[in-house]
Amino acid sequence: MSTYLPFDTQVEIIKRVFRVKSLIRFRSVSKQWKSLIDSSKFISHHNVNQPHPHHILVRYKCKPYNVASEYRYVSIVDDDSFPQHKFSPSVTSIVNQLNDDSFILCSSHGLVCLYGYSRDRKNMIVVWNPTIRKSVGIELPYKPDAVGFGVCPKTSDPKIVTITFLCDVDTVKWIGMVSTLGCGGWRSVSLDLPKSLKFKRSEAVVDGVIYWVASNDMSQDMIISFDLTSEEFGKVDVSDSLLHPRIQLSVFKHKDPESLVLVSYDDRALDCDAWMMIKSEGPKYLCTKLFSHKFWSIDGTAGIMGFRENGEPIRQRLYMPDDDDVEDDLYTSLEAYEPSTQHIKDLGFEEGYYSFMMASYTETLFLLNHSESIIQ
Repeated sequence: MSTYLPFDTQVEIIKRVFRVKSLIRFRSVSKQWKSLIDSSKFISHHNVNQPHPHHILVRYKCKPYNVASEYRYVSIVDDDSFPQHKFSPSVTSIVNQLNDDSFILCSSHGLVCLYGYSRDRKNMIVVWNPTIRKSVGIELPYKPDAVGFGVCPKTSDPKIVTITFLCDVDTVKWIGMVSTLGCGGWRSVSLDLPKSLKFKRSEAVVDGVIYWVASNDMSQDMIISFDLTSEEFGKVDVSDSLLHPRIQLSVFKHKDPESLVLVSYDDRALDCDAWMMIKSEGPKYLCTKLFSHKFWSIDGTAGIMGFRENGEPIRQRLYMPDDDDVEDDLYTSLEAYEPSTQHIKDLGFEEGYYSFMMASYTETLFLLNHSESIIQ
């Protein structure tokens, strides 16, 4: 092709290729092609202008924990074949450096963010692109109360946010720190939060904004936000009916339309309600109920884990095994659930007792121009 076509024409043809794996192969054609595809400009163009196949990434481990086993990953293609097309993504050596107490924070623009301790007991964030098999680790000199991750929609820069309650002789306050991946260094961001706030392991990134769930001294949950473009913290106004100690909140990303989904669990009534929250003018959100669901009923239904590309929630279900000789009281499974028809699709894990985590991600080129490394 390079013999007959001007390079500008080649560029226009390559820009029309949306499959990431094809682009990765094209990098070996010539130095020009590799330089083009690796460039930040091309990566940003591909992210904005091309369709991106969706996947459900599931991390699981067999229980009980006294049986030697490791966390495993499976990626399920989220299209009309769901959940038939599965494969095991290549886990990088940096991801494998995380201990078993690590967990998946969230995903953004094809990047999955994990947080936990490294094997040498250092606090570490890992940003991983399962599609291109590359990851970057960031060691933290301290343990934050909350960690956030997302890709800035304006600059296409991956950013990491930490929130820490500082309590020493001279200072008692919350501090926020932001780092742009690849630029090095941390910068402080003004932050005004109640001193008694406690952050939970519930986080979502929607339209360039990170959302966390936190609880105040009255055990009422609230939603804290961080705009990745303006780098400003905020608070989401939640209906007064959800501000009750017995109601637990979780946040998720919904794709159609792209919006924040707030899932509320009522411990007393055993109800689960999902609310689509679309930002309007000012601090207010338009709130629409998507569905109601029993999260613990006679059949052992448990909580919502996330949402598919088409909006179907994926739930974890607890159930009693049929085999009387099995010692475990409950088995676990993952299911896609269609609330209006109550149709269920089992994700196909073998019968057993598992610990599950999951995140949805898309196929992108992010991290292609970053070196595989641990930043200290």
